[in-house]
Amino acid sequence: MPAQFDIIVIGAGHAGIEAAAAAARLGCRTAMVSGNLDTIGKMSCNPSIGGVAKGQLAREVDALGGLMGLATDATGIQFRTLGLSKGPALWSPRAQCDKAAYAAWMKERIEATPNLFPIQGEAVDILTSCVLGSQFSVDSRPRMPSDPERRTQNAGRSVSGIRLRDGRTLEAPRVVLTTGTFLQGLMHQGETRTGGGRMGDQPAMGLSDSLRGLGLRLIRHKTGTPCRIHGDSIRWDLCEEQPGDEPPKPFSFLTARITQPQMSCWICHTTKESHAPILANLHRSPMYNGQISSVGPRYCPSIEDKVVRFKDRDSHHLFLEPEGRATKEIYVNGLSTSMPIDVQDAVLALIPALANAHVLRYGYAVEYDVVAPEQMTHALEARTVPGLFLAGQINGTSGYEEAAAQGIVAGANAALTLAGAAPLAISRADAYIGVLIDDLVTRCPEEPYRMFTSRAEHRLHLRSDNADRRLTPLAARAGLVPKERAALVAAKESAVATLVATVPDELQRKIAGEGMAFAEASVLLPALATADALVAEQAWIELRYSTYLERQQTRIDQLQRFRDLELPADLDLAAIACISHEGRQRLAAAKPRTLGEANSLPGVSQADLETLYAVMQGRGRRSASA
Repeated sequence: MPAQFDIIVIGAGHAGIEAAAAAARLGCRTAMVSGNLDTIGKMSCNPSIGGVAKGQLAREVDALGGLMGLATDATGIQFRTLGLSKGPALWSPRAQCDKAAYAAWMKERIEATPNLFPIQGEAVDILTSCVLGSQFSVDSRPRMPSDPERRTQNAGRSVSGIRLRDGRTLEAPRVVLTTGTFLQGLMHQGETRTGGGRMGDQPAMGLSDSLRGLGLRLIRHKTGTPCRIHGDSIRWDLCEEQPGDEPPKPFSFLTARITQPQMSCWICHTTKESHAPILANLHRSPMYNGQISSVGPRYCPSIEDKVVRFKDRDSHHLFLEPEGRATKEIYVNGLSTSMPIDVQDAVLALIPALANAHVLRYGYAVEYDVVAPEQMTHALEARTVPGLFLAGQINGTSGYEEAAAQGIVAGANAALTLAGAAPLAISRADAYIGVLIDDLVTRCPEEPYRMFTSRAEHRLHLRSDNADRRLTPLAARAGLVPKERAALVAAKESAVATLVATVPDELQRKIAGEGMAFAEASVLLPALATADALVAEQAWIELRYSTYLERQQTRIDQLQRFRDLELPADLDLAAIACISHEGRQRLAAAKPRTLGEANSLPGVSQADLETLYAVMQGRGRRSASA
């Protein structure tokens, strides 16, 4: 007899953990299926959390009740805030973690979570059901549809469970896919190719055909990782030390302080001489000889990409990052590569600090399947497969934080829709998570997507310091966090507002107009110095950005009214000259009722929306004058 669940989460990485934990917190009997339960929460690449924009995402996940921030605080070995030379909107927390301890913490938490059932096995089929009256008929894997069939293939069908390679069937009306880099994963190390989504782990080989059978379009992405070397073989005297901040700032809003000692990271550089073996062996690079044809992350290039693209540069930064307290393994950040092993050795030998490096693990690239993200709704549900949710790298993103952010939304929405409730709706004005999801769904990136502060038009509001004030009330309404936590955030919100209200108008103008530093403002206003440190800092930031935030809020309100504007059923799109060809096709096919619905359509640009808005405004004026 098949095992029955409310929700099945496939994958146990950063997206899968947050998805499964969120669904379980909402009371759903949740299965977490992984090919290897010993790798729950394993950091496949860099042993760090956060960074520019990624730190904001991690804090937003925490504000929604996620686990990433708590795990980071418990296992971090170095904490830094990036961007301190810039304004508070760009301050981004980053932590180096103990890789093994992070995974162990996550595994322990998952195993202790009520309603959550880890299961080892490889999922090979997504099962669907046809609704016949009140009865469900479970089908085996659908046949591959032709292109004309794709739009109607799943009409009247919904997800009903999964089948594992060993023949077991798990039933559930909701499935969340978080397969990471494992979907048809293929690793490259020079001429050597090995199946796998991570060195030492097998690929997921059955699901791609199942997804294509459901009519979903798959594309291919690529990512890479650098070598790891033994710390005792590094010339540390030739490196620049990079210590952590004192005192360290926690990631989670629930962590009072970080008590464990910190470890330093280090910086060294490649040399012009070390670039020579790369240039001489490009014909052996999978990226340059045609062996890899998939798209890699634009903003995380391999060392061979950097050497080729920036030929005028004689050196590139390398960050030497410890992987934990109980290991001497060092992650060489900045040296990601898929070059052959002998070339990697030749490059290291010509970097003074690494000339005698003992390599523990060599770098490699991995190709994997991705579901083209325009096929999702903003709830992260497949448009044509009801009950199927997707999160993480399967949606075309790159990074632990982007994966966790999608995971908590997908898991929550799987549970909420199962209960007949409205899905969690996070807009671009609410959070970086909203920016991430909206970009995926509407901008259809064809390359691995990574978050940057520049992607958020409301970034003065979407800061790392106020993620709890922005999102915890929403999480509480959805049931993701307890009411007690929401009450604490409400009290904090009130305290910030009260403190801001006590500041004289003249001082407010000085703080906002002159960008007055916190220390100087505290001298002029003793209440800032005596208030709770977090409340005082956030009050100062609110004052510093007050003029801009007021303008931004006005713009947000305008955009909300813009989204609510109704589109008439008889709107003649052919008569509107300035709409793009693709936009016109998408609008004609979907027939959106409002500009907000039009905005959610892939291929409809901001310019198309503004054109529609102008047309509707013109209609309104003509109607008023008639």
